[in-house]
Amino acid sequence: MKAEPRAGYSEFLTICTTEKDRPEYERLREGIIKVLKRFGGFEPEIDELLVDEIASSIIYWRNCEKFLDSDSATEYTYVRMADAKAKYWKMVNDGLRELALTRRDRLNKKDEADFMKQLREALLKGGN
Repeated sequence: MKAEPRAGYSEFLTICTTEKDRPEYERLREGIIKVLKRFGGFEPEIDELLVDEIASSIIYWRNCEKFLDSDSATEYTYVRMADAKAKYWKMVNDGLRELALTRRDRLNKKDEADFMKQLREALLKGGN
C-alpha cells in the first residue's frame, strides 16, 4: 500500500489505501464528514484524524471479510484474519466513540449513544 498526502489539511497526515479501495474509502470518508457537519461542531484539524482511521479500518475490515469468504482461507489463516477483523471493528467503534465524546464535549447537546447510533447507521448506508 502506498501512503499519500491528503489535500485539504495537514501535509503531515497520510492515508493508506490501495487504488482499488480509494473510491470506497473516499465515499466512506465523505459520508462520515457529512454526518459530522450535520451534527455541528465539525473541526477538521481534530476530527479528520479519526475519520481517516474509521474509513481505513472499515476498508480493512471488509477486506478481511472477503478473504475469510475466499477459497484461499485455510484453518491457519482463518484464525489470524478473524482476529484482525475483530481488531479493525474495535478500531471503528473506538473512533466512533471518540468522535461522539469530542462532539458532546464541544456541543453539550447530544448524548453519546444517540450520536453513535445515528453515525453507525449513516456509515452502513454510506453517508446518504
